[in-house]
Amino acid sequence: MIEPNRRQSHANFTWMPKIIDRYVGREFMVSYVIAMLVVLSLRIILDLFVEFDEFVEARADQQAPGALTIIGYIVDYYGPKSFEFFRDFSGTIVILAAAFALARMTRQNELTAVLASGISLKRVIMPIVLLSFLLNLLMVLDQELILPRFADKLVRRHDEMKQLRTVRVWLLPDRNGALFSGRYDHEKQGISDLFVIVRSEGRIAGLVNADYGRWNAEGQYWELQNGRYLNHKEPGSATVELTRYPSDLSANFLWLQRNATSKTFMSYRDLRKLQVRAVKQAQIKDLEGEKHFRFTDPIINMVMLLLGLPLLVSRERRSTKTAIFLALLGAGGCFVATFACKLLAGGVLPPLLAAWIPIIVFAPLSVVALDGLKT
Repeated sequence: MIEPNRRQSHANFTWMPKIIDRYVGREFMVSYVIAMLVVLSLRIILDLFVEFDEFVEARADQQAPGALTIIGYIVDYYGPKSFEFFRDFSGTIVILAAAFALARMTRQNELTAVLASGISLKRVIMPIVLLSFLLNLLMVLDQELILPRFADKLVRRHDEMKQLRTVRVWLLPDRNGALFSGRYDHEKQGISDLFVIVRSEGRIAGLVNADYGRWNAEGQYWELQNGRYLNHKEPGSATVELTRYPSDLSANFLWLQRNATSKTFMSYRDLRKLQVRAVKQAQIKDLEGEKHFRFTDPIINMVMLLLGLPLLVSRERRSTKTAIFLALLGAGGCFVATFACKLLAGGVLPPLLAAWIPIIVFAPLSVVALDGLKT
């Protein structure tokens, strides 16, 4: 008699997805795919509308590109960019997907039937919250694994699809404190008129000059043409011929530095390496803020969702358009506050505080909104 009771008690505490969970989850995922395609398509179309002339104009010493060439430029540019747009709008896509799914259920009076059966509205939105948490992990994977692989393409401008321009490097420090200068050509993976100030304990230890340096990815060093080294620690010493110079400043890293937003395409591990190399205090704080927001961005996306859900499934009679507008308005306040904190991080606000302010302010509001949901 005791054993069956134990089994029955264990079964009562085992949660299994029910029909309502699978139905709501399926509706949400269909809406998510639609919302993602709509948002990304609109973002690409708006950018293409403004920058289309950059794809069709003739390059230097070249004829105007044909139709197929232009299409190739557009696909090559916006293919990697779509992963960046997905990261930027991942939170918005989840909210729109929840709004579309619940609005469709409301319009078909399905939520009314659910309430009449005695199921709580909080129970209805549970699959959406769980699936949104898992979908947020896609944003994290996109940020840490996919974007770093496309970083060299993401920093391109619209008019650099075939002929890449050179980048002027000026006193860029490596991990050992040496300062690099020269003109870097990303297509040839080389830097001309290379000049390196070798430092030791904050003082100049020597100078390296070379007509040209080519990056060797396997050996992690620069192959020098007509390289010369002058030792400043021994005054009067002769110039020594130098054929290679080891450094952690890779060719790809030099290319990324041309864009002020290049740090947003780096993984968390690369941000830590860059922070060790940073010299200016402003750059150190900027990187510190970027690192903190890597942890808080997924949480902020969930807070935005929890702010909007109570407005979408309220028992009060309101139009679908009004419910969606109020949900987007509530989530939009959190989005604007987050954007403002990112601008102020490292300047007016400490990086750690700036990253957590949106959560500190809006997370309690989302809890109050969910607690006040009439079921």
